Amino acid sequence: GPEIPDVREEDKGDYRDKQGRIKRQAVRFRLFGLNSKGKIVKELSAADGEITWTVHVANKKVAWFNFDQALDIPASQGYIGSDVPAIASVLRNRDTKDRNQLAIDPGPRSISGRSVNASGKDKKYFFDNGMFFNTAVYLGELRTDANGNLIFLGGYGHSASNKNIPPVTFANNDGWHDDTSDGPVDATIKLKNGKTLSANDGWVLTSPPDFAPGLRAFVSGYDLMNEVAMEMHTSLKPKKVEFYKHIFPLLSRLSLTEWVNAGFFQDYGFGSPSNFNAKELLKQLSSPSEKNKALRTNLFCQFRNPNYKVMQATYIPPFYGDGVTLNSASTDPREWMAILTEQYNWLQEWKDGNFITGKLSVPKAWNKMSPEERAIGLIKANMDETLGGPFHPGCEFTWPMRHKQMYSAPFKIKRRATPLGDIGTELTTYNCLKPDGVLDGSIAGEITRWMAVPWQTDTASCLSAYQTYSGEYLPTFWPARVPNDVLLEENYDIIMNPKASAEEKEKAFSVIERKKWLRGIIYNDQNPAQKLNTSRTPGLVKFINDWYQLGIILRKKGPAKNALFPEVMWVETGRSLSKSNLLKAAGPSEKTLYSLSEEYHKH
Repeated sequence: GPEIPDVREEDKGDYRDKQGRIKRQAVRFRLFGLNSKGKIVKELSAADGEITWTVHVANKKVAWFNFDQALDIPASQGYIGSDVPAIASVLRNRDTKDRNQLAIDPGPRSISGRSVNASGKDKKYFFDNGMFFNTAVYLGELRTDANGNLIFLGGYGHSASNKNIPPVTFANNDGWHDDTSDGPVDATIKLKNGKTLSANDGWVLTSPPDFAPGLRAFVSGYDLMNEVAMEMHTSLKPKKVEFYKHIFPLLSRLSLTEWVNAGFFQDYGFGSPSNFNAKELLKQLSSPSEKNKALRTNLFCQFRNPNYKVMQATYIPPFYGDGVTLNSASTDPREWMAILTEQYNWLQEWKDGNFITGKLSVPKAWNKMSPEERAIGLIKANMDETLGGPFHPGCEFTWPMRHKQMYSAPFKIKRRATPLGDIGTELTTYNCLKPDGVLDGSIAGEITRWMAVPWQTDTASCLSAYQTYSGEYLPTFWPARVPNDVLLEENYDIIMNPKASAEEKEKAFSVIERKKWLRGIIYNDQNPAQKLNTSRTPGLVKFINDWYQLGIILRKKGPAKNALFPEVMWVETGRSLSKSNLLKAAGPSEKTLYSLSEEYHKH
């Protein structure tokens, strides 16, 4: 995984092995030493002493409560209107009397030394003995690198039903489980002078795949956690807004989303008047000059206000919100997503000209970074690749992560000393947010427990333009993780072919040639696309079985010195789903559907 902000290692095999299977992404944990004033002064390795890592991950989704919607928004508390009652989420698998059969908890594992379990064959470092009813579920494994740093690998993307029943909803499918997980990471180092030091601030989380690696969510997980950090310590707020640090990332991501949603391509993409990565437009937007104030004001006024006091359906960003119902009569402003409060404040300062231009950051090489830069950079590099909203429920984590109760310090998950007691059969806003409530500390499995089970049913349900009368492509949810409309590899080849005519290239690049990423699963391959089934289940089933055959959206070079096309493109790569799937989606009669077989587990 990423270790330097704004630098993503590009896999030479396009993130697949020789058999076409999607590779798991590892995460490396490093150990840093602080001086008496709390300043990070040194990165520690096995050369400095004996390092022992201890990790405890678990999957507690099926033992938790249904995800209905974020419980911290007014609609969940009954504040929208008499026709929108407060939500009380019920237990998943509530007919199961022995709840101990539901939590997949293999307990902690420890590892110490250099290059331990490098081959990945030493099962004593596997998290493989947690049980779902009578089935052992593999959640990941530990390794170390040559310097004694921890390497964690998560699950394989496996899910199954113990009841042989099909999935029916986006988030709550009783009898199903998956192999996502999360939990604490601790370390000790016994120095050569005999002194032992400990670090207890780490956390690891295994999430669904990122099918567009390197494309950022409009609001990233880092943005969200940084917002909470500034709430915890106002001294962390910037003294002066910098365009390239605080404003440009938002605008740039709007335009880069063109590669995963055709509506963004039309509105903000290459060649549009609002391409925020275009050099000439950036010159105007980055200057605090009074002559550009009208432009800044016009753009600022297009952004949805995060105070959510009125419905602003046509504002930026064109994303569904935490309170989405798809009910055209709804008056809830949270049908739509807004940027974070501090981001909105920064935009307001920018609009008024109270900012400096700054410079576009240039990533440093690892060996050029100070220990402090490395440690801080590790957090940003990883969290920038996660989703900071909307939360319905989300991809990696969901709405609890915007509450400071969840943290012991900025970017540090608060540990709960003992498991949470019995909170009854219903989950409400009150027992989540009260002091000593559900959010006040976590143990293994308690970050991912809020998410969809299995993960595939939510991923296959996160579409765009559910009601086509509002448009063919927008609104959407999180296309930077789950793409909507993509540039096909065959069309990229036409664009790059020197023998192709200008007309052929322009057609290949056009919006009409963008195809649904979920074609053959949910849609056919037409544009406008049509759904293959009127019911939800066949598409969910097909995605559970064949998710690894879908394309990954990868960064590729565009044609050189050609003003008609961008210098960099993001292209659907490695898709292997048969074209016969475009004619029909799989039904529940498929033999492999609900099995717990080893053959399925390999995927």
